[in-house]
Amino acid sequence: MVEVKSLVMAIISFFIQGEVPLVSTDTVFFVDVESKTIAIEQHNLSTIKGQEEAATVGLKLAMEQTSLDDSLQGLTLISKKIYEKDNTLNATIKLSYNSIKYITSLGFHLNTDGTYAYYKNNTIELLTDNGVEEEHQYNFKADQNIKFKITPIIYKDVKLISLAPAWNKKQY
Repeated sequence: MVEVKSLVMAIISFFIQGEVPLVSTDTVFFVDVESKTIAIEQHNLSTIKGQEEAATVGLKLAMEQTSLDDSLQGLTLISKKIYEKDNTLNATIKLSYNSIKYITSLGFHLNTDGTYAYYKNNTIELLTDNGVEEEHQYNFKADQNIKFKITPIIYKDVKLISLAPAWNKKQY
């Protein structure tokens, strides 16, 4: 199985490498096979208290980038934006691809039977009925859309705070 790129930090990891203290409380991932697009929505971007400056600088750097990380060959950036909703900071990124084989750089695996798979763990919730749950993965038909939500495991002793106030304070 291809090493799974962390979709929890997608908006950062698509553009820059390195540690940025940023997490979203959930990420919705949607593959539209008809339009050959991938939409990733990250909700409630947060950080650890005291790390607001590093998180906002990393997020600003990612938003200034116009090209994707080299590991994402075959994917093209369509759009990205950061927006506030209900006092939370959110981010979306939209990508396109010419062939379904290019989604492997996002952690999918193409099966020999024409389906594609994504590693199953307890933080993924399927939001479409195009997904067959197996022991270690979800299998999807390559000609049908998929949508799922990833919710990270956040340890009880880690206290996250919304990045919205720090982002607004800097007025990026």
